[in-house]
Amino acid sequence: MVVAALLLVGLGLGAFFVCVCYATELGRHARFLARRERLSNARLTCGSRLPGMVGMVDAVNAEIDAADAERVEALRAADEFSRGLSALSHDVRTPLTGARGYLQLAREESDSARKDEQLAAADARLAAMSGLLDELFSYARAADPDSPLELGPVALRPVLEQVLLGHYPEFEARGWEPELTCRDVVVTANREALSRIVENLVVNALRHGSGPLAVHVHPAGERDGEKNGVAVEFSNPVADPSAIDVDRLFERFYQADASRSTAGSGLGLSVAAKLAEAQGMTLTAHLSGSTLVCELGTVPNSQMGG
Repeated sequence: MVVAALLLVGLGLGAFFVCVCYATELGRHARFLARRERLSNARLTCGSRLPGMVGMVDAVNAEIDAADAERVEALRAADEFSRGLSALSHDVRTPLTGARGYLQLAREESDSARKDEQLAAADARLAAMSGLLDELFSYARAADPDSPLELGPVALRPVLEQVLLGHYPEFEARGWEPELTCRDVVVTANREALSRIVENLVVNALRHGSGPLAVHVHPAGERDGEKNGVAVEFSNPVADPSAIDVDRLFERFYQADASRSTAGSGLGLSVAAKLAEAQGMTLTAHLSGSTLVCELGTVPNSQMGG
């Protein structure tokens, strides 16, 4: 009986000691977390090898690391947005200032022919500003998670042909003959959104390309082993491939031309990427020598014809 009693007392003291150790260690951790500054690089340390304590400390530090990474990414995104917004503001003010200048000249012009020219120039600059605002509005709509797109079967070839034909005068002015290779394919998409993606990719090729645009549609399985879906490649030469960061090409406000001497707000490809994402598609880019290739991967297609 005495031995049993001593054993029970020993077990009780041991349990009490373990509880005290846990309470002490947890109290130290709580004080550290309460006093730790939000921007501090300090991490939780383990002062004992109690069962589960090391794992808990590692888990808490992992959460701190994740929170710090999110904070850094948020700061980077905020800085990028601020710089992009400043650039967009510049792009809006430039045609607006030009339009006001031409309107002022037109008011003071007595020659009717010259006045018509100045009014036409003012109208062109206002149209450019309207286009920039339309791009910004399109980006906001594409990025809105509360406005899902209605998807259905869409014939791909007519969409591609319609956009290319709409820009044929611009291709002709450059002496380019666009190339289209596409069988009869029906994909699951929103026709308006798909058309906007193609439009933005073609406009980007016209603005920044240095040679004819080729659009090639092939089953995705021909490239990545998948049998479902198709890939639509938009490829054309560029004058300075080293100036293009393909990893940032679809970022909001990104422009490869740092001097901003080309038209555009840097939103067109970002809008295209958001619209592709909203339809379950992918939009990627890579350089093949001096050729920029943008590839739109569609969701599984309903049918393919020869």
